[in-house]
Amino acid sequence: MIKKGEKIKSLLKNLLTLVGVVAVVGCRPVESSSSTPTSDGGTVSSSAPEINYTGTRQGISATEILVGNTAATSGGYAAVGIPFNLAMNVVFQEYNYYHTRKIKLQHYDDTFDGSIGLTQTTKLVEEDHVFALVGHFGTNTVNSTVDYIQEKGIPMVYGVTGVNSLYFEHDPGNPILSIQPIYRTEGKVLLARILHEKLYGAQKNAAFPANGKVVLLYTEDDAGNSIRVGVEEEATFAGITLQKFPFTVETAASVAAQAKAASPAAIIVASNQPGFTATVTALKSVTNTAPVFSSYVNANATNVTSDGSALPFDVYANAWVDIVDAAAPGPLHPDLQALPYGEITLPAAAFPGFTEEYWAEYVRLMVSSDLSDGVTTAGSLWANNFAVAGFVAAKAFVALLDRVDLDRVTWDSFIQVAESAPLDLPLCGEIDWGNGSRVGLDTLSLNRYYPISDTHATSGFDKVRPTEGLATIRAK
Repeated sequence: MIKKGEKIKSLLKNLLTLVGVVAVVGCRPVESSSSTPTSDGGTVSSSAPEINYTGTRQGISATEILVGNTAATSGGYAAVGIPFNLAMNVVFQEYNYYHTRKIKLQHYDDTFDGSIGLTQTTKLVEEDHVFALVGHFGTNTVNSTVDYIQEKGIPMVYGVTGVNSLYFEHDPGNPILSIQPIYRTEGKVLLARILHEKLYGAQKNAAFPANGKVVLLYTEDDAGNSIRVGVEEEATFAGITLQKFPFTVETAASVAAQAKAASPAAIIVASNQPGFTATVTALKSVTNTAPVFSSYVNANATNVTSDGSALPFDVYANAWVDIVDAAAPGPLHPDLQALPYGEITLPAAAFPGFTEEYWAEYVRLMVSSDLSDGVTTAGSLWANNFAVAGFVAAKAFVALLDRVDLDRVTWDSFIQVAESAPLDLPLCGEIDWGNGSRVGLDTLSLNRYYPISDTHATSGFDKVRPTEGLATIRAK
């Protein structure tokens, strides 16, 4: 019999698994041994590198730091944009408590329309005079504005998409400060996992077959093509030949039959959620048995099967977070002994299996805030995927603020400081923009789907490999 606590734990796992563009991460500034006070009550590290404080300076006064974003906060995408921005404001609220120079977020609703996003981004920069774009939201707006951002030179912290237009291997001074894994980077990691991990055979501990084939199924859109590029680059590095089949939701059934006929040892599905779900369903119909690997955007059990049923093959997905601690009890912090869960409140003991760091850094901040947007309260978002994405964006920005002299900082000097040392992301590793690297995080864990069973009240994903970088995976 499954205990109530185990059911709640499984439900929470699904809530916190990466979905679409989000991830559960926190950020903290790099520690320094000494610091110099600034006029707003903050400090800047005295061990920071020499920075050239020249160039454009706007959006920062003696009392305010103005930042902006456009995000869909109406219509169908309101369920994404409202939690995202509300969590950012919670982080800024915390920062403002300790500083006289307050962060203010200027937001416009772009309804997830790229042309509107470009118009609003231009307004933020040229009329509102924001200092930076924080949490630049969605594939459509990012693709429409990336050239404008680079032309103007305004800092952009955290692009809420993995699209390849944000990928730059060596471009010092580039104002785009991506954090979320770029699909091109992730494609490399996907194939490296397939080739170098012992995941095969009845016991799931055998190496990839010496003559094994890899089939790549991809949608011909921004997401599918972006992942495909990374997979192809890793195939060239490894000296293997891929068998590739483009597909759509409508052609998934016939393409699945082609994939099975190729007798692959592994299949990569490079697509967003609709294409992935259609392909998994089709592969089940043709009784495929080869393991399927896909992006972090598909690491949610409901994207695998709607009913939590078992499959004749394993499904693996990346994740760029590490919040699971199987031996951990519920949160220990005294502020978190009772937590809202839908219409009810449950004791902390009902939520075992997650790191204390996650509870203390993210959940505590959300449930202690009095902020809201309409009927949505910050406290209700403690297990909301889109809210944690906003948390990431804002935490990264304030960590960078702690490195600069706010009395003098310019766009160029802010980028210099961002490139000067890696930024520690405690739940998922670190991001390093040094030498102009703009490839997003390449440290990813690997999760495997599990169905509803006697031991699981709901389907979900379990971590089977820890957070590791590409070089580490290749060396196995």
